[in-house]
Amino acid sequence: MPTAYDCIVVGAGLAGLVAARDLHRKGYRVLVLEAQDRLGGRMVGQALPSGQWIDFGGQWIGPTQDRFRALLDEYGVRRFPFHTEGKKVLVFEGKRYEFDGFFEGFPEGEPPPVSPEEWQDAMTAWERFDALAKTLPPGHPRRNDHTQALDRQTFSQWIEANTTTAFGHWYFAYMVRTVGFLGPAEPGQVSLLHVLWGHVCASQAEYPEAELIHGGAGQIPAKLAAELGQKVRLGEPVLRIVQSGDGLEVETTQGRFAGQYAVVAMPPHLAGRISYDPPLPPLRAQLTQRMPMGCCAKVLVSYDRPFWRDRGLAGLAIGNCPWIELCADSSDPATGVGVIAAFIVGDRYGAWRALPEEGRRAAVLADLASYFGTEALAPVSYDEADWPSNPWIGGGYAAFMPPGVWTSYGEALAAPVGRIYWAGTEMAERWPGFFDGAVRTGEAAAAAIHTRITAGDSDG
Repeated sequence: MPTAYDCIVVGAGLAGLVAARDLHRKGYRVLVLEAQDRLGGRMVGQALPSGQWIDFGGQWIGPTQDRFRALLDEYGVRRFPFHTEGKKVLVFEGKRYEFDGFFEGFPEGEPPPVSPEEWQDAMTAWERFDALAKTLPPGHPRRNDHTQALDRQTFSQWIEANTTTAFGHWYFAYMVRTVGFLGPAEPGQVSLLHVLWGHVCASQAEYPEAELIHGGAGQIPAKLAAELGQKVRLGEPVLRIVQSGDGLEVETTQGRFAGQYAVVAMPPHLAGRISYDPPLPPLRAQLTQRMPMGCCAKVLVSYDRPFWRDRGLAGLAIGNCPWIELCADSSDPATGVGVIAAFIVGDRYGAWRALPEEGRRAAVLADLASYFGTEALAPVSYDEADWPSNPWIGGGYAAFMPPGVWTSYGEALAAPVGRIYWAGTEMAERWPGFFDGAVRTGEAAAAAIHTRITAGDSDG
């Protein structure tokens, strides 16, 4: 088989574009194949008529997300602090509270003014959770007696055993439905081991939502693709990858392309839709059947100004409202426009998605009014990003591990298969579910292929 490309990258999300760019810079012949008619995968946004950007996918960056920060610095993309000045809002069991402190596992600052018994219940359980997480070594979880015991449990079982109040129970259920590496999922759907592992490698204590990006994160894919020129083909789903002793062939809906190596940069369940010859090893094939995407819709609501700040509010609100458990101020100070990003996740998503269009909008605005007041009922714009309805994504924020998957199939998550390498935020050992994890896996795949080519390792 003649080799037209040194590497064919499947998927033009952040990880795939980083891998292709790195190989291109080393002088290799690369091709990127993307099923959608746009770049970016889960990294996509748009500009509003007001000039304010909105990100339909991820939007935040933290101080220890080194690889993504380096990427932004390289392209001269400016950042600004996530707005936290003012009181935060908690709505729990129909009661509304304003408080100064943080919430998710942070001991500093003023706690929400729920009863001392409720807060102590949550904090005592948090200490147990944090101590249990510290029993895990760095890296992907490996199969042993300890990890198997943790992997047999759902997070819901742990919550039931370690909290005694309704607030304590909700505190941890809220966490698993909103934190980036957890899907989001309902507590009964996700492995306790997966939640603990994510707390080790992508901790909220490292402030992953510390900054936002001027112009939005959605601008980054085009900057990466600009270096690749005509080497990116959109609207071309990959159907089949055939490996042989001296190369591989990638078949799409429009043609066939020969290469030496491939990087499949997509969530595991989507990678499993591709036909492989020879077939994937059993553990990898089984893994792709067992690693679902989280269930999340993101709604961006804009106002002529961030009116909540007039009331001394930070624009960060959490609670067990009917639809929205988390919403956050996403306003760019350069525009003066107010933007709230709201998330409908887990079981709430299915009920919300079943509503008619106007009903969905009314439901979101009603919850925002519960958090911020009646001014929230009159936005300038309202935009939905329904990630589970996108057949080329399948959900958001990321995929997660149900009970038993890590210790039965996890060893196949990032292991290459012959000439095929895997990339994407789900494969990351550090910052999975975040942009930084995607960058790391794209860089790692490119580096591994470069090493094999320079070593003359044709068969692997």
